[in-house]
Amino acid sequence: MDNNRNKKIEDILGSLDTNQRAPAPDFFYTRLKARMEGKYEKETTKKWLLRPAYALAALLLVLAINVVVILKGEESSGNNSSDTETVQSIAAEYSLNNSLTYEINDEK
Repeated sequence: MDNNRNKKIEDILGSLDTNQRAPAPDFFYTRLKARMEGKYEKETTKKWLLRPAYALAALLLVLAINVVVILKGEESSGNNSSDTETVQSIAAEYSLNNSLTYEINDEK
């Protein structure tokens, strides 16, 4: 059994001895080199994104968005009574009414 198995393996491996290397088409390497150089040139044209002026503009844009979000958050924090009512209505709807009440004391 083992001898028969080894013979099959040798036959399969022996069949690869007659195979030859596949030839490359004409001008394959010339076209490949041209394609690689073209790709390199396309990548170098995107360097404008790394210029300090664009990076600074993007940073200022993110900073401006953060300031707007913070200011909008402060404006809406003055309306605490409606927030409390909203939280209480959600708690009542989902039966989350706790019997524990926490009080905040300013005493130390």
